Amino acid sequence: MSDRIICDCMGTSFEDIKKAVEAGAKTVDDIKEATEAGTICCGCDAEIEEALNEIL
Repeated sequence: MSDRIICDCMGTSFEDIKKAVEAGAKTVDDIKEATEAGTICCGCDAEIEEALNEIL
């Protein structure tokens, strides 16, 4: 499911992460900087990494 929400705090979706990767993001920290996902409670870091691995 490509429209799933990865970060509930920021409302960041899988598609948002995919767009960040297309713009050059390569690491979880890059994704956090580009989307602000994982910057409030850090509870979704593993989900960000999983999404990143699916995309790359």
